[in-house]
Amino acid sequence: MFLLFLLLLNYDPQTLAVPPKKHSFGFYRASKYYLQLFLGPGYDYEDPQGIAIVKLKELDDPKTKRDDDELSVFAVNSGRGQIIYNIGLVAVKTYGNSKIFSDPKGIAVNEDGLIVLADFGNKRVVKLQYEGGKIKQVGEIVLPGRPFDVCLDSDNNLYITDFDNSKIYIYSPQDSLILAFGREGRSESEIYQPMGIEAIDVHAPHNHYKDNFIVVTDKGGLRISKFSMHGRFMGSVHDFEIGLADSRFLYVAVDYFGSIYVTDEENDQIHKFDHDLRYIISVGRTGTDKGEFIAPRGISIWRKYGQVFLSEKEGGQYLWVAADGFVVGTFPNVFTHSQPGPTLAIYTTQDSKIYISVYNQLGEKVRDLLSGLRRPPGEFLIVWDGLDDNNQLVPGGDYEFHITVRSLHGLAKRLTKEMKVGVKCIVL
Repeated sequence: MFLLFLLLLNYDPQTLAVPPKKHSFGFYRASKYYLQLFLGPGYDYEDPQGIAIVKLKELDDPKTKRDDDELSVFAVNSGRGQIIYNIGLVAVKTYGNSKIFSDPKGIAVNEDGLIVLADFGNKRVVKLQYEGGKIKQVGEIVLPGRPFDVCLDSDNNLYITDFDNSKIYIYSPQDSLILAFGREGRSESEIYQPMGIEAIDVHAPHNHYKDNFIVVTDKGGLRISKFSMHGRFMGSVHDFEIGLADSRFLYVAVDYFGSIYVTDEENDQIHKFDHDLRYIISVGRTGTDKGEFIAPRGISIWRKYGQVFLSEKEGGQYLWVAADGFVVGTFPNVFTHSQPGPTLAIYTTQDSKIYISVYNQLGEKVRDLLSGLRRPPGEFLIVWDGLDDNNQLVPGGDYEFHITVRSLHGLAKRLTKEMKVGVKCIVL
C-alpha cells in the first residue's frame, strides 16, 4: 500500500476522466456561481447532498440511439430543502423549499420519472413524479427513524437506510415492506447509522458480470459494507484498511463492471473498489482543478456509457469512467544476453485492453509483446525475453516499453492511457 501511495504522488489520474472538449466544449465543472447565473443572484447552494441521473422515457426518440447519452440530473440542495433538476441537460430548475422538505439527503429516479427523496428531518421518504416539465408529489413512506439515502433496483423496489435505527428497509413499488435487516452492534455483520446505499440486481441493465448486491456506508463514514439482496453480510472495508487516518464515506455508485465508487468528503476523494469490495484506487485531491474535489457528496453513474455526475460542497462535476493505469516498475531494468528477461509490472484501475510494444533507441519497434490483452483492474506482470519479432536476441542498447491502456466499455473507449518505461540491454 505504501508503494502504491508513493507511485501515485506523480500520477496523472484518469480513473475519472474529464470528457474531451469536443464532447463537453471544455465544460465539466459547475460552481455555485454557475447555478446563480441560471437561478438568479439570490440563489444559495447550501449543503448539497445526493444526486441521481437518468435517461427519461418521455425524452427518448425510439427511432434513434443518438440521444441515449442525453441525461437528466436531479440533485438535492439540502440547506434550502430543494431538488435542483436539469431535464435533458437543457435548463436548470428547482422544486420544493424548507417548509416542504427538512434536511433532505439521498435521491433516486427511474426512467418513468419517479423521483424518490429521503426527507431526513421529516422521517419520511417522499415519492414524486416528473412529467411534462412539472414535478408533483404522489406518495410517501413514514419511517420510525430518519432516512439518509434511497435507491431503486430494476424492479423499482425501494431501498432505504434508516440512520437512527441502524436498519435497511426494502419496499415494493406498492409501498409494502419486503425486508428489513440490520441492527446496531459491534460485530462486522451489524450496521451502525447507515448513510449511503446502492443496489444492483442480476436483472439490472448494463450489468456486465450480473452482479447482485447492496453496498452501504455506515459507522460515521468509516466503513463500507456489502450485503446480498436478502440482507446477508458479505464483507466490509474500514478506512484504515486502505491507508486513511480518517474518512467520511458518504454516497455510493456502481459502474458497468460492478466496481463500487464511494465519495469521501473528509479527504476530498473518490475511492474505487471492485465488485468483491477489493480496493482499487483513490482519486482526487483538494482543489478546483482537473482531478480535484471540494468535499464530494452525491455520486451517480449512468452505467450504459460510464457518465459520472458528482455533487460537491459548492458545485458539481461531470466526468467519465475511464481506463487508467501506471507502471509499478521493471525488474531488473538492466539485463544481459546471458540473463535476458526483464519483468514489467503494470497496475490498471478498470477492465481494459492492454497493448505493449518494445522500441529501440532509434525509435524502431522491435517487438509486439501484447496486442489487446483483456485484464481486470489490479496489478499484472509481463516478461520480455529479450527477443525481437524475428525471435533473435536484441543487440545491446536502450529499449523502451510503450504501453497503451484502453477501456473496454462506454464513452471512454475513445480515451487511452499512454505510458513509457525504459530498460537497458548489456552485451557481456
